[in-house]
Amino acid sequence: MKLFGIVFAISVFAFGVVMMRIEINRSGREIGQLQNEVEIKRARNQYLELEVIRLQGPQTVQQMAQEKLHLRRTPPQNVIVLED
Repeated sequence: MKLFGIVFAISVFAFGVVMMRIEINRSGREIGQLQNEVEIKRARNQYLELEVIRLQGPQTVQQMAQEKLHLRRTPPQNVIVLED
């Protein structure tokens, strides 16, 4: 009976160690995936920040106004400045 108790205790301990290793491996894979996602999101964020800067540039705004809104630059002789 004493031998059974020792074998049972060792089995429970071994099972616990195996379960811990499985959980550690799963957590390691999950951490790796999350780190990969973070890097992808950082790269995407950097791209979008550069895209915002590009789209705010005067040439881009003028080009988009012409292409999408069919606006044209007003010739200077057609501009009237009103003063107070």
